[in-house]
Amino acid sequence: MPSHGNRFGTPLNCSHTAKWQQHFDLSRLIFTVVVLAFVMSMTTTSIAKSQSSSRLIFAKPLMGTEAHIVLYAADSLKATRAVESAFSRIDDLNNHLSDYLVESELSRLSNTHGQPVSVTQDLWDVLTASQEVARLSKGKFDVTSGPLTFLWRHAMRRGMLPDSIALRKAISVVGFELLHMNPDTMTVELEKKNMRLDLGGIAKGYAADQALAVLFQEGFYSVAVNLGGDIARGNAPPDTDGWSIKVFHGESGTENMILANCGIAVSGDTYKYLEYQGMRYSHIVDPQSGYGITHKRKVAVIASSAMMADAWASAYSVMDWQEVVTSAQNQHNFSIRIVESGMEDLKQLNTGRFELNK
Repeated sequence: MPSHGNRFGTPLNCSHTAKWQQHFDLSRLIFTVVVLAFVMSMTTTSIAKSQSSSRLIFAKPLMGTEAHIVLYAADSLKATRAVESAFSRIDDLNNHLSDYLVESELSRLSNTHGQPVSVTQDLWDVLTASQEVARLSKGKFDVTSGPLTFLWRHAMRRGMLPDSIALRKAISVVGFELLHMNPDTMTVELEKKNMRLDLGGIAKGYAADQALAVLFQEGFYSVAVNLGGDIARGNAPPDTDGWSIKVFHGESGTENMILANCGIAVSGDTYKYLEYQGMRYSHIVDPQSGYGITHKRKVAVIASSAMMADAWASAYSVMDWQEVVTSAQNQHNFSIRIVESGMEDLKQLNTGRFELNK
């Protein structure tokens, strides 16, 4: 029976084999299934038989994306109830961690400054992990970058760069060292007025881990959760070595990998960017320069949890190339793949499992 997580509530250590199997796209879970003859509120379910258990697939709009859960179970009704609980857990986390919802716990915290505020265990755990990644990435991952995120969301809708004066004001209240956490009282304090927190680079990974934990608690272990490309994997499906997943390879290729009991996340500017006066600015913002990154880089990270894979995929998207190389050499618990295409050359980095398959 698998372990049920570490102090961040994340799932297990990563295991994998070097087999090649059917395609499993990171951006969308695509399966051929037999449709179940029932629909629960905003949830679609599909099924394919696998010996004594069935392969069940559920999907539901959550956290601004579509959440997918795949599991193997002998009792579809029991599985459905368990998945409902997992979806409910994701929805509850959104109410705590979203910077879009004005009444979320995160938004309420962002409306304070200069005073310690008690927070829930979920928000505490995510902020604790965020600060650790911020420190190790030297601020290239920074959840205090909310003011910059706000400006760039509006800029992308208008098709214009943010106002330079507004950017300077936003940068003045960004910096992970301005977020103070007291473990004795489990309180958080924002040092400056107009600071805002944005957990977009870590919250979905955490939610995927927590949904997986719920399903483990309900007795389902051959489980996979995909929350907008942040994926948490449980035990391998019956009679297999793991879950097949398609990952980018080189500048334009892909490859299949087999993974179990780990998290995986990808990051890049493929889908969201602003093109202005011949320059392409990603939706991924450098917290220190205040601008969307302009290098064309794809990142994939396999870690012990989807939360850490999510956060480090975000960090590696922003860091300078040499910083990435130095950091990756010290990340013995992660597998990292990065491809960056430039005007003259193609930079590639593969570590861990990706190095075996490069």
